[in-house]
Amino acid sequence: MELLQKFYFLFIIFEYKVFSIDPDIYLEIQDIRKQFSKEILRLENRLDSVASENKWLKEQIKGCKCNERINETESNRNKRILLNIPTDTHASLKIAFYAHLSKNIDHMGNHQTIIFDQVRLNVGSLYKSVDGEFVSSVSGTFFFIWTISNSDGTYMQSELVVNGQVFGQIISDAAQHTDWAVSTAFAIVSLQPDDRVWIRSGVVHSGHVSGTGFGTSSFAGFLLW
Repeated sequence: MELLQKFYFLFIIFEYKVFSIDPDIYLEIQDIRKQFSKEILRLENRLDSVASENKWLKEQIKGCKCNERINETESNRNKRILLNIPTDTHASLKIAFYAHLSKNIDHMGNHQTIIFDQVRLNVGSLYKSVDGEFVSSVSGTFFFIWTISNSDGTYMQSELVVNGQVFGQIISDAAQHTDWAVSTAFAIVSLQPDDRVWIRSGVVHSGHVSGTGFGTSSFAGFLLW
């Protein structure tokens, strides 16, 4: 605006010099000066209006609680994230075992527990070689696998049992031929604390399970998640 005022004063000086030369041109220049004066006045009024608007906006921003709402929203988002994180991930928990027979077992009856007495791995100490049972200490999903071996002329139907309920079964059959039969099966089981898992004989068998020779009968498992 200060630049416009300087230009306006220069215009007046120019107008005076023109008047001394040609009065007709002077009249035309006067009309232009009047229009120029009106435009300067309009711009000054507009500038005052913009200054007032700017002052009002500054006051609104100063009293605004936008930052508080942003912080609150961020806090709520973090809470939602924390609520979605599983509280029991077993990230550092390790459970695994592997055991097999160290000798043959004969004269087994129906639904008799096969006790795998030779423990090779027992992370978490949850497999009990005294009674052949795995006892869970946590809620989780477990993988179990077992192998049953039978020598010439013998056979054994075996079952994976969870708390008395059969979850899987196989048969190792060398009944009518002179060679070895080895069968393996697995199961994925959801367990709760104190749930028990073991391997037992079925009802179709010759009463024999091989622990030595060309096949090793074994039982193993581990925590998946």
